Amino acid sequence: MAENIREKRKYPRLKSLHLLSYINKEQGVQKCGVSMARTLDISPAGVRVEVYQSINPDSEMEMEIAVDENIYAVQGKVIYTEETPNNNYILGIKFDELTPQLASQLT
Repeated sequence: MAENIREKRKYPRLKSLHLLSYINKEQGVQKCGVSMARTLDISPAGVRVEVYQSINPDSEMEMEIAVDENIYAVQGKVIYTEETPNNNYILGIKFDELTPQLASQLT
């Protein structure tokens, strides 16, 4: 029996592994130094990343994403977080605004 599943996202997610550095802020207060993560998928609307420390939903993230030979500075907000079986964390981050240059590489 085939199910009728409709994609609800405005942009498709591209499964893509990129290195990402980030600074986590909660209510404007920096919670850690610069940390590293990797993307699991990315779209012009947001990114899903794997990190090694717990980060609360609603945290503000300042990120630099390396795509090919370019590094893009973006900001976003953590929408959800989930712990993995190996004690890492998956974050869903919605971009505040995306640079046109990065958006063109993702579409």
